[in-house]
Amino acid sequence: MKMKQGSKRCFFVLTWIGLVFLFSQCKKETEDNHVLPPAGDIEAWVEMANEDITAIGAIVTAIENEDLIEKVETLEDFIHIYFVSGASAIVRLDQANYPSPLIGAHFIDDKHYWTVINGTGTSAVRLLKDNARRNYAIENGSIPNLSVNSGGNWTVDMEGSQEELFDADGKPFRAIGRKSLFTDVTFDIDSNATIFTNETSNKSYVIERHRPFTLTFDRAEEDTLTIASGFTIAVDFRQVGVKELEFDLPEAWSAEYELNAAAKTGILSITSPIGIEPDFDEKGAIFIRAIDQYGRVLERKIPVKVEVGLVNYASVTLTDASSGVNISGAIFTFTENVTSTNERDVTAVYAGDTFRLMLPEGFSELRKARFTTTDGSFDYYFAPNTYLSIGDQNLSIVPPKLTSYWQGGIIVHINETLPLSGIASYRVTGKVVHVQSPEANIPWFPNGNVNVTAANSDTDGASNTAAIISALGGIGTSPNFIARWAVRVRDGGYADWYLGALQDYEYFHDAWEPVRPNREGDAAAISQYIAHYGGNIKLRDTHNLFWTSTNISATHAKAYDVRLGTPWTTGQKIYGARGLAFRNF
Repeated sequence: MKMKQGSKRCFFVLTWIGLVFLFSQCKKETEDNHVLPPAGDIEAWVEMANEDITAIGAIVTAIENEDLIEKVETLEDFIHIYFVSGASAIVRLDQANYPSPLIGAHFIDDKHYWTVINGTGTSAVRLLKDNARRNYAIENGSIPNLSVNSGGNWTVDMEGSQEELFDADGKPFRAIGRKSLFTDVTFDIDSNATIFTNETSNKSYVIERHRPFTLTFDRAEEDTLTIASGFTIAVDFRQVGVKELEFDLPEAWSAEYELNAAAKTGILSITSPIGIEPDFDEKGAIFIRAIDQYGRVLERKIPVKVEVGLVNYASVTLTDASSGVNISGAIFTFTENVTSTNERDVTAVYAGDTFRLMLPEGFSELRKARFTTTDGSFDYYFAPNTYLSIGDQNLSIVPPKLTSYWQGGIIVHINETLPLSGIASYRVTGKVVHVQSPEANIPWFPNGNVNVTAANSDTDGASNTAAIISALGGIGTSPNFIARWAVRVRDGGYADWYLGALQDYEYFHDAWEPVRPNREGDAAAISQYIAHYGGNIKLRDTHNLFWTSTNISATHAKAYDVRLGTPWTTGQKIYGARGLAFRNF
């Protein structure tokens, strides 16, 4: 059967209308007709969201009133913070992360105001306003209330006025779950609290502790400290407000302590049984009670165990000490490597003629030690790749002299007249040179148009270098000029290295007497000595000409030529040469 042309058009139109209607119904069903969660779930979300709002209100009020934390209690996902004023806040850390609005606080002109957050980023935050477009100050006492309307969308009620909330796409914010307002709470050594929230990235609130009182050990309470029989191990701890410590000890164990209130630290010395006592506990726990001036008590414990014949510590005998130096105490400082700024201090126990200490995990290289004597204390600096190991070993502390490794480099000048005696022989000052130079020649300046007159000194390399860096426009992103290379040196953990002035290179040239860098055979011996400390300087080989930081003119600066008996010359700034970094100690 054939359909007439008019009937065909009518059929096509009706079909098209039907498809459009069907599509619109499907879209409407998808966007607007989600199955709502059970009413009980919604009630729980709403209740928890409003508890978070109450908590952030209490926290902000405490900050504005300069209220302090009296105490803190932790139970499962909750941290209950009590303030001196009698107020409190319960911080819930359940990490719920469903899409939902949040109520937070924004600080403007010394006040906090209520906000609503409908997504991530600062653009998702807006201030809650009344009918007169005024912000709601938290200090006024009005508290927003989140709820879910009959359509299943989030709303906020404020002083009797209800507002439906919209998501980041401008659509009604469907209630499909709850997002936790709080993400974490941390405490510093003074027990000050930092409270992190989901309002925006890294949003936090800091509240100080009233009469801080803290005792923390750098070890987990479940980790057992194993000590060889009859030996003492020092355990470092951090503390604030501790007046005294009391102990409950296993049989035949003993403990002593020292407090340093200014440094907020302490040392707990634990001695194990010898093993020949009539009664002793092979293992157990040391219970520690810290008491402050107000009678408050903190309790900690350290599980302990004694093993006969076990050696799990380094035992160090010092050699080559200066005459008249009687060392009675030591704190050893370890680092990760020669350039690292991360350090770990370990207090040693003095036993007879040796120092015993636990080696810190992850900090293998010994950088320095602070020794205590009857005449005061002094620091001793060790060469790179100095390591201690479990068991007995000797450690030389020969006083520093010219060409000794000290504070990140090799000593090329000492201000004091040697020899010295006693601890004065370790308290010298002077200059050290970095053991490496650039792997390739580097220019002094990018052009011959700038006369850096503030860098004309023959003696003050640090000021010269600062002037050159300023003329270059800063340290830049790479060591493309020799001064920029020098200030990037970090050996010894120091950041005060500079490109040497003419006098610094003269010190370097003369420090090796009776050998001289300008003699070919001597230069090889000096280079080999420097290589012993991880250096790469090859005098009279690939390293002949070195830039100084001493400016001459717009086009030239002074240079050190290792081949010359009078070891300085001039060079055009735009051409490359090596360089040496120095620092004062």
